Amino acid sequence: MSSEKKPVDTDEIDATVVLAGNARQNTTRTEPAEESRAEVPESSRQFRFLCNFAAGGVGCVGKARDLFFDRIVAVKSLNEKFRDDPRAIEAFLEECRLNARLDHPSIVPVYAMGKDSAGHWEVMMKLINGTSLAQFIKAAREAYLHKQVSSRQEQHALISRLEYFLKVCEVVSYCHSQGIMHGDIKPGNIMMGEFGEVYLMDWGSAQALDTVPEHLSGTPNYLPPEFLRDRRTTPQVDIFSLGMVLFEIVTLRRSSSGNVSEEGSAPPGTSATVTRSDIRDSDSYRHYLPELKISNTVKAIIYKAIHPDPAQRYASVSALASDVRHFIYDEEVSAAPDGPVRKFSRVVYRNRIKSLLILGALFALLGLWLFYSYYRASEQEQLRSRALAQHLKFQSYTDQLAAAVEKKFLLAQAQLLLFADNLIEDMAEPYRSTSAFYDNDRFRSAETSPPGMQSSDYYPNPVNLRYMVRIPAEHPSAVRLELLGAKQYVEICNKIIRYDLSSHNINMPTREIHQLLFSAQNQVQRLFVAWADGVRYSYPGTYEDPASSAFSQCWSKLKETAGSQAISWSKPYRGVLDRHRINCRYPLYTTAKEFLGIAGLELRLEETFGPLVRAHRADPVHELYFVGRHNQVVAITGDGLFLANEDGRLPGGPPVQPLVRFANRLRRNRYQQFEADFNGKHYYVSGAPIQTVGGTLVQMIEENAFRTHRHHYENEN
Repeated sequence: MSSEKKPVDTDEIDATVVLAGNARQNTTRTEPAEESRAEVPESSRQFRFLCNFAAGGVGCVGKARDLFFDRIVAVKSLNEKFRDDPRAIEAFLEECRLNARLDHPSIVPVYAMGKDSAGHWEVMMKLINGTSLAQFIKAAREAYLHKQVSSRQEQHALISRLEYFLKVCEVVSYCHSQGIMHGDIKPGNIMMGEFGEVYLMDWGSAQALDTVPEHLSGTPNYLPPEFLRDRRTTPQVDIFSLGMVLFEIVTLRRSSSGNVSEEGSAPPGTSATVTRSDIRDSDSYRHYLPELKISNTVKAIIYKAIHPDPAQRYASVSALASDVRHFIYDEEVSAAPDGPVRKFSRVVYRNRIKSLLILGALFALLGLWLFYSYYRASEQEQLRSRALAQHLKFQSYTDQLAAAVEKKFLLAQAQLLLFADNLIEDMAEPYRSTSAFYDNDRFRSAETSPPGMQSSDYYPNPVNLRYMVRIPAEHPSAVRLELLGAKQYVEICNKIIRYDLSSHNINMPTREIHQLLFSAQNQVQRLFVAWADGVRYSYPGTYEDPASSAFSQCWSKLKETAGSQAISWSKPYRGVLDRHRINCRYPLYTTAKEFLGIAGLELRLEETFGPLVRAHRADPVHELYFVGRHNQVVAITGDGLFLANEDGRLPGGPPVQPLVRFANRLRRNRYQQFEADFNGKHYYVSGAPIQTVGGTLVQMIEENAFRTHRHHYENEN
């Protein structure tokens, strides 16, 4: 390697050899394997070592970059104390050769074999990004401790885990077809990739079938008793190991050879570990969570796979996988044959289309007869039909009102985006102008304010349509963002005020803009910009009182908007002249993603909610309320709007909290109508979302008026 390997202090790898030695059968050579080959390539020519990330008792695994193919690979080598051990080297090389000969999607491919710059053997393999099955099971146990899990949810999760198990069975079956027994199948040697792939790792204990190895290797807890006694390699050894793995997948408990301490915090009445003697008794199977039951069918599959008598186990891995697959598809398994009733139910299921057609026809005939008899005999059904139609009209009325308000908010968002786009586009070319900005203090008096000041019922102080007001930063920085000229700002603002969703007013003459801005139909109160250096601009130009609540409501929480890249809406708030406002903001960024500032629009809530106000005045029977995402409530009254917090009260004294609960109930039930008592009266309640601002329109009508009311919405357009 081109750089020296360093020891790691991460968690150790699961050691493959847990008994005596790592030597294979008939291994008698003691010379280093490299002496038997004429030339051994140096891996440093193609691979650059990066780091070690795991170590075990015999080997260690690191990362390297393949310089030729420009990819990251895994590097496996012996630990320092085994690098000069001829027997360990030969075992390591033999394991790598075997790994390279096996060709299966669930076996990690070997890329290259060579020596590092120090002359030590190492093998380059595919780097697996994922987690071991043991870690997966442990994570599942920890997740189950922190949430309520139903039997249905666990059944779905179990099927997902069994799909991984079937992939392990496929690779083991392939190895058996090649005359190889893995010999160390356990959750720690099963890797699960990020995209559902499964890999069987650690081939250090693999042996040829029908042989008696000189040394016993593998993990005793996952090996059958006859192998520990006779050491003969057979497919039944791996089948037993797969049964032990299947036990852990199903129960989420870790098997152990003796009494061990529990892993983590187990639920009351169970433990994270179980001894092998308990596993052999199928009646003692318990899930990690005591309240979850294990199917008798899967118990029978596990018990047959780990039966003490190898002749009673599955004859092949394919037979075991077939039973697991039958269990997944709710079919009969060989380990637990069906009884007569169950067999009949499966026949019905296999012919389910015919059965469903016959059953459906019978139910249809019965249903039609009942419906006809009930309709002809009962007058109540007609009342229910009329009531249903009335509910639909009621809901349609609510939806139309919500759509009208939604359109207002969408128009504001479109204007805001157009405002932001124009600011960024015009800033791309420096604007040279002799026109000057007027700071907030200069708007305070007539002597220092710019020419052209006008009075309006919508602004507490005279306004100017040819100049913006500039509010200096509270803590000015060294550089101020004089990005546009004063006239260019006004031109952009005029364009936004003219804009609507149909673009009818886009070419309106400038002299008519004041008619829009001072019109009762216009919902824009002002446009504002807050630059990153703290300087703020507002149009139309007018004196802004920094001590007023309306000032703080408009300019507050700007830093929260700067962290996102989406439009954000404020809470409704009381503005000047005892009118209500709401504002939307959008962050400005350069093409290089540098934050410039925030563009915003302040809206006149009376006009934005104009469709609701006019509908209430025309038809006061319907009580209308807007509940915002922050549980603020705007009541639509005959005089306009009334704003209250969650703990406040409405005009006349009723509390706001029931309305908040109504809105939450509507959202939870997907805006299904319901009946409720409010302020001593019985109401029908409907609702519709106003998604742009994350609010809910709540409409209520008294029970007596509901049955005869028309619920007709007069569309303003």
